[in-house]
Amino acid sequence: MASPQPCRPQHGRCGSLPLPERPLQVKVVGLFSCPNFQIAKSAAEELKNETWEYSSSVISFVNGQLLGDALDLQKWAHEVWDIVDVKPSALYDALTEDFSTKFLKDTKHNFVFLDICIDSSPIGRLIFELYCDVCPKTCKNFQVLCTGKAGFSQSGIRLHYKDSIFHRIVRNGWIQGGDIVSGKGDNGESIYGPTFEGN
Repeated sequence: MASPQPCRPQHGRCGSLPLPERPLQVKVVGLFSCPNFQIAKSAAEELKNETWEYSSSVISFVNGQLLGDALDLQKWAHEVWDIVDVKPSALYDALTEDFSTKFLKDTKHNFVFLDICIDSSPIGRLIFELYCDVCPKTCKNFQVLCTGKAGFSQSGIRLHYKDSIFHRIVRNGWIQGGDIVSGKGDNGESIYGPTFEGN
């Protein structure tokens, strides 16, 4: 297996028809647009906390059941209701982006991101929701390491995730990173010093 490559954070979706027996609820949920990404928090809650990869920035639900992307929604509307939906896919992308933006603002939490590269080729963005009301000190450390605003530590370590690597990758599992000192997972530095206590 090839060695992990640097993670490079960079500064930081007519006619009259009989009504169904119960009301029909069609929901288009916005997700972050990226070739491959983990499903957004709102959709994960809909899916009972399952997390998986999805190839579109649009995900639709009908009566609480996952339908698919915008094309799946249009196909379903035609097959079930004989409605021909000619709206452009860009409209659905815009709807999802608006939904995502509103959802993030409504949480009142801070968000940071890391742009990820493999062999210097961008592959997508990881977005992190920070619960500053629960663990303010830890969140501030993570946020500042994402932006690099702290500069350098007293020992000369650059306090920034930019160009750091994921030192451990478990296939179909998880990734680990954040060691900005040696890149091996056995060292590190915070904006408060080598270690810090508290939340």
